[in-house]
Amino acid sequence: MHPPSIVSDALWKCLCPSFQPGPALCRLSRGRLQRAIQSVPPKRSLGPASPTAQLRAYTTAVGRQTSAPGISHGFDRSIGSSSARKPSLVHLPTPELYERLRSDAAAGRHAEVMNIIKILLKDRRERPNVVLYASILHSFVSPEDGTAGKIRKILDDMGEDGIELDATTCHFVLEALAVHPDYLLRSEILEYMKDRWLTLTDKGHNFVIAGLLRDRLFEQALEKIDDMVQQRIPVAPWLYDTAMYMLLDYGEVEEAHQLLLLRQSSGLGNLSYTLWMHLLDCASKLHHVEAVNLVWNAQVVPSYLKPSTGTCLNVLNVAARIGNVKLATDVFRVLAERQTVFNVHHYELLLETYLNAKDLNAGLSVILIMQEGGIKVDEIAINPLFAYLNQDDSRPMEAFDILQSFEHSGRKVPTSAINVCIQASVHRGRLEEALEIYKALHTVSQAGPTTATFNILFQGCHRAGRKELAMFLASEMIQLGVVPDALTYDRLVHVCLSVGDVEGAFQYYEEMRGQSYIPRRGMLEMLIEEGCEDGDARTPAVLKDMEAMGITPKRLHKTAVSARFAAAPSTGNEDALAA
Repeated sequence: MHPPSIVSDALWKCLCPSFQPGPALCRLSRGRLQRAIQSVPPKRSLGPASPTAQLRAYTTAVGRQTSAPGISHGFDRSIGSSSARKPSLVHLPTPELYERLRSDAAAGRHAEVMNIIKILLKDRRERPNVVLYASILHSFVSPEDGTAGKIRKILDDMGEDGIELDATTCHFVLEALAVHPDYLLRSEILEYMKDRWLTLTDKGHNFVIAGLLRDRLFEQALEKIDDMVQQRIPVAPWLYDTAMYMLLDYGEVEEAHQLLLLRQSSGLGNLSYTLWMHLLDCASKLHHVEAVNLVWNAQVVPSYLKPSTGTCLNVLNVAARIGNVKLATDVFRVLAERQTVFNVHHYELLLETYLNAKDLNAGLSVILIMQEGGIKVDEIAINPLFAYLNQDDSRPMEAFDILQSFEHSGRKVPTSAINVCIQASVHRGRLEEALEIYKALHTVSQAGPTTATFNILFQGCHRAGRKELAMFLASEMIQLGVVPDALTYDRLVHVCLSVGDVEGAFQYYEEMRGQSYIPRRGMLEMLIEEGCEDGDARTPAVLKDMEAMGITPKRLHKTAVSARFAAAPSTGNEDALAA
């Protein structure tokens, strides 16, 4: 039963003098409706000026667009029956038609609703009433057939026909607006209900919040959910699901996590498999530690959830950042169960996890496991170790001592791990300590020093201005048969230039070019600057090499070479050089 409409008569105005009909929803004229009803005898055809005109016109127009073949004209007795559905609707009693009308409207079957209304208006001579309009409004929950504009049009038609909204119809409108959001119309409906003391039901509260979510008004929606929980108004599980999905889609993992905690405190913590997986995936991508730990411990550890390999890598990245060894090792357990072939990326994250947990011994053990597993261990692969050792002066030597203990226990230590210790000492400005580690390198690593070892030491010589030490290391490099690379010559050129040995720098540059190595831009610019200052005749050739290699020299350097070596061949347009 629908509650009776409010009659704005003299008694009502006396009891509620402040009552004013809303402009958009209550352009109602009960006198017009009563006069129309008195002028239309029952069971007779209604003229075009009757209250049925608008409703019939609407149903006819919509019927032409949405009715399916065999159903669209079931109300017209002049057309022969061509389907089993038409006679069943035509011959149903009026009360059963109303029941069918309500069920079809609730299911969002808009076309069926319009067909039943046609039968009621044309065959049964029903006058327009709130049930017919409410059914149309309720059927707009269909995402295909409804729009906010259609909802407002029906409300305007109800006002012109003098039919007031009751509480049930208002809730139908709110339900439809949860699918087709319109913030202004929703506010008008809520204000209308407040003015007429119509109570918003539990479902109505859920529909209002769903509409706010569709309008992307997340803060207002979450505040209302919190208010509902405090007032002990049930929040539907589907609303929790909708809110979490939308928050996660917009990257609001923190809000989704808080909503999950609120949901669990309300006893509705049973999420679907898909939502658990979506939450873990988004939380791991955005490095939300609390959400990752919650989902992993509640769903993955008991084997309720089987995350994908990509999600596992994201979770491993989260564990590495915070040094959560337990989480990282459990990720390795999950990956091992699906027979994942571990590569350098997995071990690099595991190494970072142990180092962030301040467990240097375990971190260095990971490096040895990588080598024993046939994975190439270079300085780039174990870069987290350098970041850790570079934080304190005592750590490089501490790491080297641990590596020595590993070698004494019979394990093979890669040279790259010792190189990182040397590099950390050099960056900390402790060149002597780096040399001590280098001298003892052969006692720890059977492979001996590599090109990277000497490149690191040359960098330390450049910073300390130790050319004689660099020359000693260069000769030792030749004796050991270690092949230099482009970075080796780059470092040697910088060492020579740092002490003013321009001749030695150009010799190393010519040797470098003879082996077809491509120098870096910074080294070339430094050679040109020092060559111009020293007046070395090989400087213009360096500028020509720079242009030939596709490196555009700065105008300052071109001008300096042109001014210093006027007799040198032109390297470009003279006007451009002068500019």
